[in-house]
Amino acid sequence: MDRIELIKKMFKEHRLGFMMDEVMSGSHHFVDGAGPSGEFPMEFRVTWGTRHMVPYLNPFGHNFMSNFLEGTVTVGGLVENAACRGTLDLKYFSEAKIRYSFNFKGPSGEPLHYVGEKVNIRPWNLHRTHTTCYGTITDLKTGKDISRSILYFRFGTIPAFIASMRLG
Repeated sequence: MDRIELIKKMFKEHRLGFMMDEVMSGSHHFVDGAGPSGEFPMEFRVTWGTRHMVPYLNPFGHNFMSNFLEGTVTVGGLVENAACRGTLDLKYFSEAKIRYSFNFKGPSGEPLHYVGEKVNIRPWNLHRTHTTCYGTITDLKTGKDISRSILYFRFGTIPAFIASMRLG
C-alpha cells in the first residue's frame, strides 16, 4: 500500500493523528517548606498530539483539541527525568489558554501532579502568551501544593519543534 492510500485509509477509519515534541524550561520554588528554599531549574520534554484527528477537531465532542502528552520532567531538588503522562488541552476558544496537566512520581514514589497554563492568549500577544507557562505541582496524597513554576518555550527551539511534527 503506498503512502497516499495509507493516509486515505487512516482518514476513512478516523485514525489519522499527529505528534510533536516540545521542551519547556525555567525555574520553580518549593512552597510552604515542602523543600529547600531558593529557585531551582525545572524542565519538561514531552511528546503531545492526537491519535484520532476527527474527534480532535469536533467542537461538540469532549476530545476537542485535547492531546495526549507523555515524556519526562526534571524538577530541581525533587526529581530528574521522571516519566510523566497526561494531557495538553488547547482551550483557545473557551478560556483563551493552553493547559498542560500530567502525573509523575516523586523520589519516594509518591504521586505528584503538575498543572501549567499559558494564559490570556490573544492574537496580538502570542509571542508572550504562547511562550510563558505558570505551573503548580501538587502532592496527590495530601492535596497540598509543593511547588510553583514559570517555564518558557524558548524561541531557539522553534525549528526543532516544527521539524518534530509527524503524522501518527
